Amino acid sequence: MWIWIIVIAVAIGAFLGFAENGKSEDAAAGAVAGGCMAAGCLIKIAMAALGILLILWLFGVLFG
Repeated sequence: MWIWIIVIAVAIGAFLGFAENGKSEDAAAGAVAGGCMAAGCLIKIAMAALGILLILWLFGVLFG
């Protein structure tokens, strides 16, 4: 499921990059930028979820 989010972001970035000037270099740059931004957001969400799980596990160890 996560890979589809990145693929869609790459496609949108490529389209917007190409639509700006009509060059394939801009489409490639837009695709890279969109993919990196989507992957970065997904990694931040995963890190936040792992942090919450760590706190819940620590609470169980201390008070369980």
